[in-house]
Amino acid sequence: RYQQRRSQLKVALEKAGFKIEFSDAGLYIWCTRDEDCWSTVDWFAERGILVTPGVFYGEYGSKFVRIALTATDENIRKTADRILQ
Repeated sequence: RYQQRRSQLKVALEKAGFKIEFSDAGLYIWCTRDEDCWSTVDWFAERGILVTPGVFYGEYGSKFVRIALTATDENIRKTADRILQ
């Protein structure tokens, strides 16, 4: 289930210019556009998507955000659609 959600979001994120790292397994996707994580948080917020700033997990995460894969399949699909808008 989580692999399918990860794959769906990964495609949308990469099309939007994000690089995915540290996300081969688990409940989260870590992504970056090589900018301050707060700028990325704002980009997602403008699309109605809540993400966690990577800096919450240490200075190494300052250019990353973390996206949870725990939403329903339908909401993951909607999130992917919003990313592509």
